[in-house]
Amino acid sequence: MNLVINEKSMRCVWGSTGEYWFSRTDGTVHSSEDLSDNDAALISNGFIPYLTISNEEIIRAYVKTLENKKLSAVFSRLGSDEYVNTFWKYFNAYSEISDGFADFESKYVLDKLKAWCDENGIEYTVEDASPPFGV
Repeated sequence: MNLVINEKSMRCVWGSTGEYWFSRTDGTVHSSEDLSDNDAALISNGFIPYLTISNEEIIRAYVKTLENKKLSAVFSRLGSDEYVNTFWKYFNAYSEISDGFADFESKYVLDKLKAWCDENGIEYTVEDASPPFGV
C-alpha cells in the first residue's frame, strides 16, 4: 500500500512512542486511541508502529547545521529539558537561529519519513508537505 506524505502524515511523526500506527492494508496512519490496545493484534492485522521524531532530535540536528561555536558551546553543556527550552529562548531572540528552521524541520522530517518507508518496504508519494509543522 502507498503512504501519501503530506502535511497530515508528517504531523503524525511528532508524538510519543506508539501514538500512531501505519496500516499496510490501507496505507493510512491511525491514532492508537482509535485502535485496539493490543499491539500483537495490531501487528497481526498489518499495522506497524509509525515513525516518531522528537522535537529535541530535530533541534539537535538543526543546531549542528548552524556551525556556530558559541552556540555549540552553550548547548553542549545542557541536558535534554534544558536543551529544548534554551533553544526556544534563543530562537525567539535571534533571527539567525530562527531563520531557516521551518524549512530545515520540514526537510528533516520528510527525509526521515522517506527513509522509514524505504526501511519498511512502503511505497510512498509526496504531495504538499510544506512547513511549518512544529513551529
